[in-house]
Amino acid sequence: MAVMQPKYIRRIVVPSAPALFLVPCGDSNCTDGGHDVTGAVIQALRLHRSRFSGEEGCRGSLGSGTACNRVLHFDAVAEYKVTI
Repeated sequence: MAVMQPKYIRRIVVPSAPALFLVPCGDSNCTDGGHDVTGAVIQALRLHRSRFSGEEGCRGSLGSGTACNRVLHFDAVAEYKVTI
């Protein structure tokens, strides 16, 4: 099983807003795919975790009814602003 190294780091600053964390599938042949990590990220943020990780399978297909088998593994670091 090949594991791809991260291509980039994306910093997201959200003071207060609804959030949706969708990552496109890395397979160019995948259609209607992607990785929705919203639930994992929101849960970790609600628990005020400063570091968290997880994985999410792609929900797309490669054609002819073949499911995309890509899995996104993610590591995240969160910082929280202290308000007084």
